[in-house]
Amino acid sequence: MVNKFFVLGKLTPYKAIKTQITDDQDTTDIINELLKTHKKYRSEYDKISGYFWRGNIKSSCKYIFDFLKNNVKYRIEPDSVQTVKSPAAIISTALTNGYNDCKHYSLFFAGICDSWKRSGKPINWTYRFANYRPGKKTPHHVFVVINPGYYNEIWCDAVLPVFDEKREFVNKIDKKI
Repeated sequence: MVNKFFVLGKLTPYKAIKTQITDDQDTTDIINELLKTHKKYRSEYDKISGYFWRGNIKSSCKYIFDFLKNNVKYRIEPDSVQTVKSPAAIISTALTNGYNDCKHYSLFFAGICDSWKRSGKPINWTYRFANYRPGKKTPHHVFVVINPGYYNEIWCDAVLPVFDEKREFVNKIDKKI
């Protein structure tokens, strides 16, 4: 398994600088900020994506899943405080009793998948924003899906206990970069 300290050594150091984007965010604000953050840190994921490649897409995504489960603590952020983070921040905050939620796991998964795609690996992926609450329409969870829309979708959701676990949702919004 790739060591978290090794990965941190490849990334621009986390400086714990926080910027507030808006006082009162909604789901659209959160989705837009996540997509902007993804683009902002592409070059950082390029520095580490090769260390997660295991010869094929499914094994490589399982490797990322295991890395996140073993190195990044999970806790849902309250609606009043929603954050996005760099890859160094995702790992570093986990070292200091900090937590990460589904947005951070998804940013890490997608950042590496996007880097693989740009380097020529045959990967098709999307962010999937899902709603699991009957009677509601607004998504409240995000994860990464490989082969979106095909029978062989791979769900990369490190919030769940098992890799590629599929939980039925009420509705979804898929967002490609």
